[in-house]
Amino acid sequence: MHNVINNIIDNSYEKILLDEMSLNIDELIAEASLQLEKSDKKRVVIVKVGEMFDVIVVNNITKKLHERFSDKEFILLVNDYRELDLDFKFIKSMAGWCIVLHHAEEHNGENMESFRSIDNHQRKKLFISRNNKGKDHRRSWVDFLEKNNLKSKGHVSEGWNGIFLEDGIDTVETLPDGRYPSRNDFSLLDFYNDSFCEVVLSSEYDITQSPYGAFDTEKEWRPFLCCVIPQIVIFNDYDSYLRDEGFDLFDDVIDTSFYKTNNLNTKFEIIKSNLEIIENDLVVNDKFRDDIWLRVKSNQNKLFSGWKDYFYKKIDELNIV
Repeated sequence: MHNVINNIIDNSYEKILLDEMSLNIDELIAEASLQLEKSDKKRVVIVKVGEMFDVIVVNNITKKLHERFSDKEFILLVNDYRELDLDFKFIKSMAGWCIVLHHAEEHNGENMESFRSIDNHQRKKLFISRNNKGKDHRRSWVDFLEKNNLKSKGHVSEGWNGIFLEDGIDTVETLPDGRYPSRNDFSLLDFYNDSFCEVVLSSEYDITQSPYGAFDTEKEWRPFLCCVIPQIVIFNDYDSYLRDEGFDLFDDVIDTSFYKTNNLNTKFEIIKSNLEIIENDLVVNDKFRDDIWLRVKSNQNKLFSGWKDYFYKKIDELNIV
């Protein structure tokens, strides 16, 4: 995943890809130091994408590196969205943006034609919800669906019960041939094309419990890729970051206040009400209402415009400060 970012950021930067290095801090610092010893580049981007550390740990690692390489400028690029007082310039990575596109290209070719050609057609299900790993908030969501008789209105996976949307798998882990089916959005395109909304249960939603801080992945970006209305259960205020980059969360037609509450059941109740709004107001003859469709497609076009512009915009902002 981190190699995607490595390929996008130009080579005037030295890129330290923490996800490729040891989880042992001392060993990691030694690996990174060896890389920096061989580099004459003055600007260094410290990249962390996966389930590894939070930005505080990354900041402390970088302090150790800066002690040895004080002539270099370090920039942290980490998917942790907390507002913290750090020692180095920090870009909240939004790395899932480029990663979800990478997986789409990987499975559907460079042009991603099957995704680009999604049109406004009749659909039978109200929502899709992918819940392969049995984390507590996902189990609670599936319980909520059952109690409210909503499961039949969606395409819902429950990996802990052996229920997958992905064809022919019985595990959420990497398969012996190296494939990781949970990242193959192309294989689930028929389900997306049969749904109006995706309710995303992110990898982490409670930053008081998350070892990775306010953490996101590629999951949050799938609704934009697949042309459905997003409702994302994640840490508070994540919607602000999406909105700042021009993504439409349909605030004027659904209630997005669920992004602002820590109460999981409150989030679910608001999402349930929004599903009713989508079904009753935003769908006509089993298709998206025309104006809503244009907005859904606009989100996809924004996604396709690419993460590269986001990164360099943030670099420019750092240089202005």
